[in-house]
Amino acid sequence: MRRNPIPILIFLVSLAGLAVAYGFFQAAVLPRYKASRTVLVSHSDVRLSLAVRYTRGPLVEERYAMRDLDGTSSSSYRATGRSGLQISITERPRATLENGPNVAYFFQRAVADGIWELRTQPPRGDTSVQYVLDVYQLVNGQHGSRHMVFTDPHYWATTGGHQYTIHLDKHKPVPDLINLSSTALVEPRYERVIADFRTFGPESFRSKIRAARVRLGVPS
Repeated sequence: MRRNPIPILIFLVSLAGLAVAYGFFQAAVLPRYKASRTVLVSHSDVRLSLAVRYTRGPLVEERYAMRDLDGTSSSSYRATGRSGLQISITERPRATLENGPNVAYFFQRAVADGIWELRTQPPRGDTSVQYVLDVYQLVNGQHGSRHMVFTDPHYWATTGGHQYTIHLDKHKPVPDLINLSSTALVEPRYERVIADFRTFGPESFRSKIRAARVRLGVPS
């Protein structure tokens, strides 16, 4: 007597579906949950800010500020136009475990994108726009902070500077005594972290920022 293969196929398809769902949970949900739990289990204070300063154009400065204090996330945006008009947008505070974007998860993403590895750079590329990054973290009584200033994150992500190394070889004759080599310092993390700030928050928050920039004269 032959067995009906349909129940076995249904079982295998269901098993594959469970595997896909578990993979999605590990990739998308679990990191957010872990980031939230890290903040909630102890006194914590996470602060991130980005100031973008313009020497020309309709804007003088934009400032993004995010904070998670003991499991409550808050974020704001402020822009000042060259005409003197200033617009401020404040997102309502939300619990870290509440559905939707939160600062604890944003902080984990910024860390993964290399915010702690960034450092102040000399003016390069488009020097008409300056980026000022600040990050502070306090967890379990331990804290750390960084302050970084640079221009043109796209320049550092695609062109970068050069690091020169001098090699001295006593066995070479005088004309070949000094060998100079250089390494390009291309660092995509500058561009990634700036993109993290500009894309943070729910659509309702980002749409208000877009409207504010248009009102201040920035082309949409």
